[in-house]
Amino acid sequence: MDLQKLFKPKSMAVVGISKKNPLSPGRIVLLKNEFEMNVKVYGIYPTGGDLEGIKLYEKLDKLPEIPDLLVIAVGPDDTLGYVQDCVDLKIPSCVIVGGGFAEIGGKGKKRQEELEKLGFDNDIAVLGPNCLGVYASPTVDTIFLPTERITRPPKGSVALISQSGGVLVDQFFVKFKERNIGVSTAVSIGNRAVVDEVMLLEYFSKIDQETSNIAFYLEGFKEGRARQFLQLAKESEDTVVTFFGGKTREGKVATQSHTASLAGDYKILSGALRQYQIIQPNSERELLTSLKVFDVLSHRKNPFGKNVITYGDVVIVSVSGGHGVIASDMLKKYGLNAVRLERQEKKDLKELMNPSAREIASFNNPIDLTGSVIDTDIEDVVRYLSDIERIECIILLLLPYPPNISFQIGRRIANIVSTKNKPVVCFVPYVAKYTLIIESLELAYIPVFHSIKEAVQAVSALKHRTRIDNVKKGNLFWV
Repeated sequence: MDLQKLFKPKSMAVVGISKKNPLSPGRIVLLKNEFEMNVKVYGIYPTGGDLEGIKLYEKLDKLPEIPDLLVIAVGPDDTLGYVQDCVDLKIPSCVIVGGGFAEIGGKGKKRQEELEKLGFDNDIAVLGPNCLGVYASPTVDTIFLPTERITRPPKGSVALISQSGGVLVDQFFVKFKERNIGVSTAVSIGNRAVVDEVMLLEYFSKIDQETSNIAFYLEGFKEGRARQFLQLAKESEDTVVTFFGGKTREGKVATQSHTASLAGDYKILSGALRQYQIIQPNSERELLTSLKVFDVLSHRKNPFGKNVITYGDVVIVSVSGGHGVIASDMLKKYGLNAVRLERQEKKDLKELMNPSAREIASFNNPIDLTGSVIDTDIEDVVRYLSDIERIECIILLLLPYPPNISFQIGRRIANIVSTKNKPVVCFVPYVAKYTLIIESLELAYIPVFHSIKEAVQAVSALKHRTRIDNVKKGNLFWV
């Protein structure tokens, strides 16, 4: 089944438009795509006419061309009729935003069986039902929520697939925007009548060139599809990340009424995911942290070059002793090791410091440069540590509070990293007044995080990905 027309349509049509209700889903989708996206969009209305200057057509067969995509925003019984129109007119894909299918049981389940037969028998990429659909900026956006009510993530490398539309636009879109995590395409799959997680994994792994990281929020695999998903993930050259809902008994009950999902035993599932080299964060924060660092380093201009984190050997640099201690306490939990600095190295570092800080700074690991630090101290220390081969990564806890740290420090560090290619992961407080520092680092594709814990988690995620990449390649050292 070809999903290209679903995610990269040149033209689309929308049915279920209201002229009276400005907040009807069909109307929102029509106007949003007409005025905000690049796709050519047509509106269908029983009596034709126009809406805000957009010509409306009475029927699909009256359109000047066969659209690549049909967005169906009508009741469940009428939905099946429009899917039949897709069959008759050879429209290759459709998004069904409405519910009333398997998630309600009984009659709804029978409707979904009919829908599945229409889709599979006629090779139509049906997304949904009971979903928000597709967000693939700047091409298409079928999310039927007004633009002013949602937050859109930046463009990037992460294909984001969510069984829950609410989780997609709230937990992911909002937090991706806050953390500057880039999305290639976002997909709400709902009931997965036809297009499911296996098809999406295959498409984004093998076809979509904009994607190098694939993240799933699922409430259980579609029945009979788990093995294919696991095998595709193992074979994929992209990084595959899964985050599951319905892990508890109460959560399993909730998923059945939510998207007609049947959640299985999570302990068995987790073991299978691990065996097939799929990353499975333990919390929402770990998920966001992993995706951010993977996205940042997916850009063509990777500041770390070919350097990877293999053993988790790190050095912590801070201007606050307490922050360094907190980071050190987390290393073991996340599989990282503090590199022991040699006596000569400590002596060399001391000589690099300005006279005021030299006598009060600590050059053990963690390194505490103290509040008397100046820009050149941080630059010189990072540059020196970058030349020590046994250090795989520098965790830089950059607190701009000391008065002699300038707002140019981000650019100064970026220049060193781009020259040395040593992995550096930063913590900078997400305070508005420090935006210039954060942007200077992120524009150079250096990962910056909200908290000390996230910075440590990010390094651990990179170590874990190194292992997975090597296992997939069959390197015996890692098996």
